[in-house]
Amino acid sequence: MPLNQLLILPSMLCLLTCTACSSSPKASVVEDGPAAVIMVKGDPPMAVSPSSDLEWIVAAAAHAGPGSDGRSHDLVLAVADMDDSGWLLQTRISGKRALELSMALERGLREWESVPCLQASSFPMELKINRLPAGTADGSRFQIKENVEWRITPFHGGNLSRPLLELGVDVDGGAGDWILMPFATVTMDLSTAQRLQSRLKGMAGSVRSIGHVESIGSTGGPGWDWLFDGSSLKHFRGFKKDTVPSGWTIEDGNLTRTGPGGDIITREQYDDFELQLQWKVQPNGNSGIFFNVAEEGYDNVWQTGPEMQVLDDERHYDGQNRLTCAGSNYALHAAPEGVVHPAGEWNTARIVVCDDDVEYWLNGVRVVSYRLQSTSWKKLVAGSKFKDMPDYGTRESGHIALQDHGDVVSYRDIRIRRLD
Repeated sequence: MPLNQLLILPSMLCLLTCTACSSSPKASVVEDGPAAVIMVKGDPPMAVSPSSDLEWIVAAAAHAGPGSDGRSHDLVLAVADMDDSGWLLQTRISGKRALELSMALERGLREWESVPCLQASSFPMELKINRLPAGTADGSRFQIKENVEWRITPFHGGNLSRPLLELGVDVDGGAGDWILMPFATVTMDLSTAQRLQSRLKGMAGSVRSIGHVESIGSTGGPGWDWLFDGSSLKHFRGFKKDTVPSGWTIEDGNLTRTGPGGDIITREQYDDFELQLQWKVQPNGNSGIFFNVAEEGYDNVWQTGPEMQVLDDERHYDGQNRLTCAGSNYALHAAPEGVVHPAGEWNTARIVVCDDDVEYWLNGVRVVSYRLQSTSWKKLVAGSKFKDMPDYGTRESGHIALQDHGDVVSYRDIRIRRLD
């Protein structure tokens, strides 16, 4: 049966999964009572070992009736083992909470869609019971009395070829410890998350009055790390130095090159990443953003790291050549005209490195794209000033650098997220 149809029988409730309406798993009707039930075995009770053939169930609770105001436990949200036709984890939530969770899932999916180089994959849903919270055992049913709360758990990083969303559930009313260790977690691929989101939204719409809906946020996709938030230089140091040179200072929340000091680099090294920042230069100013920079054995950041040019195109002589203008991959790949803002105005830059594929974005426009170590790359390098630098553009990871070219330049809102 399609997702948008609901089968109602006089004497029984047909529980609807994310993909179809299937026969009701054993013991699938929830009485008015515990907020959650975990199937257990043994003495003391131990959570059952889930199979890999799991599906979400979203349905109306058996006790819900006319006059529901969105605050009562109107819905069932459960994880079922379809091989054994029985649920493993079953919770009761309000229609209001179902809608809030649907909105959080939708935000999480949008965040994943914004991640470059994403290769979506399908894999079985996984349920993990991390611990048994306070509750009572009744045969094979471990009952939890308190209200339960589902949320998206933080993305733990790792292989982005397996993008996922993970929901965690715990009792509501603690000190937020569920974020660190929810009593149960469910891991799923993005297509399963999309079906769950749609089902929750549809079922929440069946509740007569939802009332005020709160945002519960989301943490889908890899998060951003601040390299510079306007208050600290702790993530930078001078090239081949232990500290940030005095020529780089914080002025009005901006990282500004105010005097001689040399180039600065990130303390950490990065492989695949997405970097975003804003920059502005003085009239006739020049600077640059480098990546995959090495220190040991080299005197300058440009001996190893490709550069995204930072420039006042209107006044600086490099602006007369599209290969060396603002946004270009310096001396190798030209950036288009008319994208950079004038000197003294802020520009938004973005660099994406995925394996050997590189993109430069300036003010929302992709201005350059190339592939490191490709045939065309090697040909361009061989015909440039970098031909005598054997290690130029050959490293798979390295520091990110900001150039001191002798001019006043400012950077702000520098953030990065790893894609490796």
